[in-house]
Amino acid sequence: MAEDSKSDRVKFVYNAQFPSSTAVVLDYLINNDVFTSRQGRQRAMDAISAFYRPLAEEERGEMSEEQVQAVAGVCVEQLVKQIDNLCDRYQLSNPITGRPASAAISGDRLESILESGFQTIADVIRGSGLSMDSPLPSSPNLEQGVVMDGTELGEFEDLDLRSPDAL
Repeated sequence: MAEDSKSDRVKFVYNAQFPSSTAVVLDYLINNDVFTSRQGRQRAMDAISAFYRPLAEEERGEMSEEQVQAVAGVCVEQLVKQIDNLCDRYQLSNPITGRPASAAISGDRLESILESGFQTIADVIRGSGLSMDSPLPSSPNLEQGVVMDGTELGEFEDLDLRSPDAL
């Protein structure tokens, strides 16, 4: 705000013409069925503030460095939340966390992943000398197990079941 200003208010008027992206965004914010035009204007101001407020506060010079850092932290949280929302909604990889936005995989993508996996398994089998028709190597018979005579666990008669340390 200019120092010779007669008002403590800032008036912001912006005209955008279709088909510009700014006009599309402003129209969405003002003419939305989910929230009122007043809420839409507030969302626009929140977005601008999240992006520029720390820089504006620093330039203004009325906050300490720690206060500006605190404001910047809040703004970063808001921006990260918006990035997360956009990545989740539009199934984009999150550039901040590096994680995929959604666990949902399209049918074509799943088919491609499975085909690649099965091809890798087939390559490994071919490289091991086994053929797809050869029997699997025999494994030990687990039914044989270990012969037990019942004394391995001790005698129940030796336990005082009233004692909490008995078991």
